[in-house]
Amino acid sequence: MDKLTDEALVEYCLQVNREEGFAEIVRRYQRQIFSLAYRLTNNEEEAKDLAQEIFLHLYRSLDKYDRSRKFFPWMYRVATNVCYTFLRRKPPTAIPIDKVIEFTPLIPHLDSQPEDYCEVKEIQRLVQQAIADLPENYRLPLVLRYLEDLSYRQIAEIMEVPITTVETRLYRGKALLQKRLSVILERGPKRELSRS
Repeated sequence: MDKLTDEALVEYCLQVNREEGFAEIVRRYQRQIFSLAYRLTNNEEEAKDLAQEIFLHLYRSLDKYDRSRKFFPWMYRVATNVCYTFLRRKPPTAIPIDKVIEFTPLIPHLDSQPEDYCEVKEIQRLVQQAIADLPENYRLPLVLRYLEDLSYRQIAEIMEVPITTVETRLYRGKALLQKRLSVILERGPKRELSRS
């Protein structure tokens, strides 16, 4: 079954064996769906629960899938809708966004000094929080482009908007994030982190 395309796999689910076929869909995409949920919620437990809810929703919605279109963008659209429904019900977090130093995901080097490694890990956490605090229409394209590494075309399909809209939202989202981060960039990470 792992050689079937996503679209053929959905056909298998609908025509042959729904449970077996859907188990393969979960196997293929559980990491990506969890990653998306985590990037949007910034909470591991919530992301685990949301991933299960997303797959349950996908399972129940397979009959609504338009087979003339690609499965992946449809699946991601369902996933983001489930996440946003959850986020709209959740009260806003109290962590201030202006404690983050930059947008780009930072990977600590294993040969770094322990204090540098911890600092970079803390910065990663703060960056993730900053992304989670962005308005929805900017957060999703930023997550999909820079953290999930999807193309503009894929993002446009998932969000069901023109590519120009994706470009505009990415530009404005990055500008908003950079504006909020400029104070920290001037101070430097160590001084800012020591204040938090």
